Amino acid sequence: MIDYARDPDDLHGDTIVATIEIKLRRNGAMSVAGSITDKVYALHLLDTARDTLLTYHAQQLLGNRSPIIVPAHDTSLVGTPEEKLLLNERHKLSNAMAS
Repeated sequence: MIDYARDPDDLHGDTIVATIEIKLRRNGAMSVAGSITDKVYALHLLDTARDTLLTYHAQQLLGNRSPIIVPAHDTSLVGTPEEKLLLNERHKLSNAMAS
């Protein structure tokens, strides 16, 4: 496995190169946005995400995973202090909008 922190091809860290966002609204409407113009690549991303979810839940049923999921941004292992501050402010804004 590649050590991404030392990979000379990625001098700027784990840069996100593609994203797909799926939203389901209360009324049942769904929207898909992001890197979806390349059909084959987008379907591969979705298939990989689905496989990851299935594997995670299968391992959880076997007792190999904790039932508690802690988001990466809530740990000291991921994110700079500036990123954590930005995420915190984003959560405050989101919570204010939900109220």
